[in-house]
Amino acid sequence: MTDFETLAFFTADHAAVESGKAYVSGGFWDQLNFPAYPAQVSLSLVAVIKVPSRAYLEDHQVTVTMIDEDDNVLPLRIEGHIRVGASPNLRPGDPTIVPIAFPLPGMTIEHTGDYWFVLTIDGNEKARYRIRAVQVGSVYPPASEAPGGEGAEEE
Repeated sequence: MTDFETLAFFTADHAAVESGKAYVSGGFWDQLNFPAYPAQVSLSLVAVIKVPSRAYLEDHQVTVTMIDEDDNVLPLRIEGHIRVGASPNLRPGDPTIVPIAFPLPGMTIEHTGDYWFVLTIDGNEKARYRIRAVQVGSVYPPASEAPGGEGAEEE
């Protein structure tokens, strides 16, 4: 077993990785606020992994799943492989830091409650990040159906 270390695992409004750096906008939030559910949201997940030198030049499976507060596995599943080599400036035995961004455009959150994103590497859970979906405000009927709205009879 290879001991990968997760230095960070979190949500962001947007994230991208370029030249070994994670560029994050609106990061580290843990609550979704919508007037009604199901709700559609676009977000990114960011993972920053420390890869030990003994894991270099091997394929490693990275998986992200999502579960709800009852431990039900939800349909979200992202799978990929990473392979890391040593940079020329590293000393023997130095680990490598690998940032990964997972864009999730148009994801549907079915109902209020707690959800966890789960990060696994080579089948071993390395991190969880909780978000909470909260219903806020009131849901108003369309103006045509509201008292005194369009189509209401005038007195």
